[in-house]
Amino acid sequence: MPAPQPDLLFRSFWMGGYEGADHVNGLQVPQDMAMANGHLQQLEEDYAAAAALGLRTVRESIGWRLCEPEPGRYDFSRVLRRAEAARRHGLQVLWTVMHYGTPPGVDLFDDHLIERLPRFASEVARVLAPFALEAPVYTPINEIGFLAWAVSETRLVWPPRAGLPEEGQGTLRSGYEVKRRLVRASLAAMAAMRAVDPRCRFLQVEPLVHVVAPQDQPELAPLARQVADYQWQVWDLIAGRLEPELGGRPDCLDLLGVNHYHSGQWEVGTETRLAWHLRDPRRRPPALLLQDAWERYGRPLMVAETSHVGEGRAEWLQDMSEQAAAALRAGVPLLGLCLYPLVDRPDWTQPREWHRSGLFDVVPPTPAAPCWQRVPHPAYLAALRRCQLQLPQPRKADMPTLLVFSHLRWGFVFQRPQQLLSRLARDWRVVFVEEPMPGDGPPRLERREAMPGVEVLVPVTGIAAPGFDDAQLPVLQPLLQAWLAAEGITQPVVWFYTPMALPLLAALSPAAVVYDCMDELSAFRGAPAALRQREAALMQRADLVLTGGPSLYEARRHRHPNVHCLPSAVDPAHFAPARLLPASAEAETARQLHAGIQAPRLGFYGVIDERLDIGLLAHLADARPDWQWVMAGPVVKIDPASLPQRPNLHWVGMQPYAVLPYLVAQWDVCLLPFALNESTRFISPTKTLEYMAGERPVVSTAVHDVQVLYGNVVRVAHSPQQFVAACEAALNETAEARERRVTAMLKTVWRMSWDDTVQTIRGLLAPQADLMQAAGSAASAEIQCHGQPRLRQPA
Repeated sequence: MPAPQPDLLFRSFWMGGYEGADHVNGLQVPQDMAMANGHLQQLEEDYAAAAALGLRTVRESIGWRLCEPEPGRYDFSRVLRRAEAARRHGLQVLWTVMHYGTPPGVDLFDDHLIERLPRFASEVARVLAPFALEAPVYTPINEIGFLAWAVSETRLVWPPRAGLPEEGQGTLRSGYEVKRRLVRASLAAMAAMRAVDPRCRFLQVEPLVHVVAPQDQPELAPLARQVADYQWQVWDLIAGRLEPELGGRPDCLDLLGVNHYHSGQWEVGTETRLAWHLRDPRRRPPALLLQDAWERYGRPLMVAETSHVGEGRAEWLQDMSEQAAAALRAGVPLLGLCLYPLVDRPDWTQPREWHRSGLFDVVPPTPAAPCWQRVPHPAYLAALRRCQLQLPQPRKADMPTLLVFSHLRWGFVFQRPQQLLSRLARDWRVVFVEEPMPGDGPPRLERREAMPGVEVLVPVTGIAAPGFDDAQLPVLQPLLQAWLAAEGITQPVVWFYTPMALPLLAALSPAAVVYDCMDELSAFRGAPAALRQREAALMQRADLVLTGGPSLYEARRHRHPNVHCLPSAVDPAHFAPARLLPASAEAETARQLHAGIQAPRLGFYGVIDERLDIGLLAHLADARPDWQWVMAGPVVKIDPASLPQRPNLHWVGMQPYAVLPYLVAQWDVCLLPFALNESTRFISPTKTLEYMAGERPVVSTAVHDVQVLYGNVVRVAHSPQQFVAACEAALNETAEARERRVTAMLKTVWRMSWDDTVQTIRGLLAPQADLMQAAGSAASAEIQCHGQPRLRQPA
């Protein structure tokens, strides 16, 4: 398996982790660390703080013991709460499936673990697959090596087995046997999860340590090396280097997660720690520990846990940041560094004692102050901000620019431009230029950050001409030129959604020109007279042409040598029923919109304009007055008074993108009641796949692209009578037919995600990005290496 590119696997280099251990401690007290520090109670606050700090990737623990209260009965409510909240805050979650705790009936010294964990893990993969924009990353079992030691040599975890003879033998139970069992369970869990979601990646997290002989006992050096080498056993077993009969293989060792704390280096025999704060010269620099792991396995890695306590937190972070930078200079593919914990944690056995190791200290609730409080540690926070400037992370100055001209405003309906560009913003600086607006005052560009990586420019010109009209250009062009010069943008990739903006290209020096032809704009009501001529010129000038469906592709593939059909796709996570939260604000909005609207409900959402068959809607409402027809969306370019009014026809207006899945969940049938006219000849409705991801039956008029792409799962009607009949068949669907339909729909949905589309576009844009960055990257590398000590290069 080739090493992934960091910017494609994780959303940020700097990450944060939330303590999630759920074992029963040595005093027989069940642990729930996500509750013990108020993380679940303060979820929105915690995630908002992480996002504000640029920590866009976080680690969370699912808690097997907490999510399987009885064998085979799963409760993922707390997991879904976190997944949904992370989605709202734009965070990527790296999930740990088993964080030490096991459910009833499972013992770490019993092979039932190997049977039960894969079943639970497969359910985890099924439930969380819809939330993963990137390939989902899971840790099947956290710190197998540490857990095996804890249950075999200590009384940290119940039941304590330290000092107990193994059945039938007079020796102590072997921690190595526990490792073997946990590795077998982990391998089986990985296979089960990949069977559900083939995208799954696996982060195997283990402590990275260093052991030395006491200074007065140099003869113990071989034993010290032997003890230090125990740290490799788990990874060796997973990779099949050790006992391959257990099922390990090199490709099973995907990503390495390295945990390193100040206490991770010690003397053999005495167990005396090599004091970091005293700068014990026997300590091995973490950069070399990272290089040891890289040279041994050749796998990309991340620092999965690191922190210190008290006032030493800030200095430790600065030290680890410098060590990470040194490892990167030596060629170690370090993908990230995770502050763990992000929010402080209480001790496992002394819950009144707090470690004071988080970026945020915790003030538990009291009768006078009943809410959990987070208190940022000033020095630690300042150190993080300094370190974020020193280590790799997406920064505007380092990223190639996509300069986008669009006829659609970013804040309108969330559709193809927003879906594609929000994802491309992970490795491109996206500057989205909207059509000019009239306004008072001097001409200007109003800038706002729509989301991380996406800047929206709204020209305010004071000119009443619509869109990118020729009358706008003498004012708009110098405004844009001045802004680009001030930002140091010289050779952007210029991306057009509207050919009407083409004249602005004359003053630019683009690295490449892209035309994303998502609609046949010339067929829309009120289209500019110059649109066809300007599109012909853009087709001549473009280096790359994308089309929003097969009809548009067929109409343009002979007009350009580099045309690609990229139909409208879907964000499966957003619409999957499994991710809906009944107690959310979005669910309440949907309930209020449907208050008083009885079942069955047949619904549509989208722009309500000349493409909608208004006559068909009137016919449907009259033909079945016992059915309720729900229409959600803004009315554009047509007179609202022209919309048919019936007691069972409900116009509920435009709704936010976040609410749409909840609307679909309350509809019995989803509708595509499009007119068959010039404006719909080339459409490929995005909502088709969104309805399908919501697992609802879909009835459509005979739109060409719908039939070509989805005719096997969407009921297509060729007359009003057939439309009614198709709706009736959908409402009367048997359970068996529904299961077949949903299975077929989801197969299509997962083949046509926006993420897959963006991966294709990344490949098409890669040559331009490489050219734009080559000179800067070479100079940067020269500066980085000059005068810096070099570590060993990997073999």
